Amino acid sequence: MTFSGPCRVLGVLLALLGGSATLQAGGFSNMEFGTRRMGMFAVIAKPDDATAIFHNPAGLVLTSGSTSYLSLAWWLVGAETRLYDSEGALHPEENIVPDRAQALNPFLGFTTDFGTRRFRAGIAAYAPNVFGTALPIDEPTRYLALDALFIAARFTTSVAYQVTDQLAVGANVNLLTMYLSVASMLNASVLNNPDNKFKEGIEEYDGRLDIEGVDYAVSWDLGLLFEPTPGLRLGAVFASGVPVELEGDVTFTSADGEVVTSTQKTTFAIPFTLQGGINYEIATDFELAADIRYWHYQVNQEQRTTLGQPIMGLTGLVSPRRYGNSLNIGVGLLHRFAPGWEVMVGYQHDWSPIPPESITVENPNGDRHGVATGVRWYPSGGLRVGLALVRNWFEMINNQESKSNPPSNAKGVGSNTALGLDLSWTM
Repeated sequence: MTFSGPCRVLGVLLALLGGSATLQAGGFSNMEFGTRRMGMFAVIAKPDDATAIFHNPAGLVLTSGSTSYLSLAWWLVGAETRLYDSEGALHPEENIVPDRAQALNPFLGFTTDFGTRRFRAGIAAYAPNVFGTALPIDEPTRYLALDALFIAARFTTSVAYQVTDQLAVGANVNLLTMYLSVASMLNASVLNNPDNKFKEGIEEYDGRLDIEGVDYAVSWDLGLLFEPTPGLRLGAVFASGVPVELEGDVTFTSADGEVVTSTQKTTFAIPFTLQGGINYEIATDFELAADIRYWHYQVNQEQRTTLGQPIMGLTGLVSPRRYGNSLNIGVGLLHRFAPGWEVMVGYQHDWSPIPPESITVENPNGDRHGVATGVRWYPSGGLRVGLALVRNWFEMINNQESKSNPPSNAKGVGSNTALGLDLSWTM
């Protein structure tokens, strides 16, 4: 099988690798760890359990004794879309719905004060991003993406110290592990004329492109927690960025069974993050809180892919990304309505860093807004149980500026729903 425009094969590869690397509209990481974050979208100034390791390591000083912690958030992602042709008409007649689109965010942590008043330490294994999606094999979206799985896991060591009664500092060292597997169908007719993907009978000439990539990296975080007056807490966090090189295999299986293999290395960057938060006890048993998080996604202006062995005579390609910066704002309220019981509500808005020309169908990443609620129960014996529910809506996608080939020009809507559970046990 031959292609009149071989560089388009690498263009598809770049779009798949780059488009599947995030789940949330804002940052590279999903932030929804713990009932306080999921229930009220505001945790940086008062992360009162082991999730402080992720949200603000200085917040470990709010824990005491030795605590084991487990949480899990399960996401169901909904999306409906139709594709534009070159004349601006939408196809097919019915919206295309993914066969599967789910995500998980597990967190396992342990914290201790070593019997001291001012020093805390913690370790955690967690996954800010585990996302998998499958698009129908009989729809034109198969030329954009068929399957995608992205896993970003962290192993973190954290320390915190209460410098004064008002000020605490904390720091993390993180080992990051990233894995990506994506697939799409390729068809010479579609690559030469993208409108052909809407024609019937072309599937017998489809070939399959499979790509894998893995990388390991080290990052670090610094956190502050300041209590200028009783009942008022301020938090701040700096999370370092890190370059990423996803390396793995590329396999193309043509319609007649011929297999072409190579290796690939794709480079991009996880940006640094600035985060701030406030938590104020506005009345007895009432807390009002807000978070703001900023990602410097501007570092991702281009993405480079290098092939170990040439495919169709090509050794690599540079693709413009033109990402902007991103912001997430969350506000929430907590009420202790009965002894041992807390209820939370929250609202968030998230601005996407991805320009229209870089949006992909399998991971649209538009701006979003969401609401949340959560409850925590403190039975006896140092046990705490939490449950939270989150609902997010993505702004309607209406894109006719895609630079990929085939183009990801589409119109559609998306949303996601998450259920979170956490358990904390202090000895």
